[in-house]
Amino acid sequence: MNEQNPIQHLTDELEHDLTARYGLMLGSNALWRELGYRSPAAFRVALSRGMIGVPFFTLPNRRGRFALAKDIAAWIACQRHAAQINGANGAVDRDQSILPSDR
Repeated sequence: MNEQNPIQHLTDELEHDLTARYGLMLGSNALWRELGYRSPAAFRVALSRGMIGVPFFTLPNRRGRFALAKDIAAWIACQRHAAQINGANGAVDRDQSILPSDR
């Protein structure tokens, strides 16, 4: 039996859900919600300050930033894991990238 670590298992579940909802890529309108920002403006400020540890990219002839569903899933799973390690308060530094190094 192939056992996955808890982070990978959660990442796979999140990736499946995000891909079913948005496809392989998420655009700015989906990203600010999925990353937990209160508004698109808050997301843009964090993005311009480099405070989000997820790789973003642009596409020719398209507005906004994009990210792969698998990268968003990995970031969310890592944030969850870090919150569990840091205790009940779940304080996680948003500007740190804690994506697995193999991504």
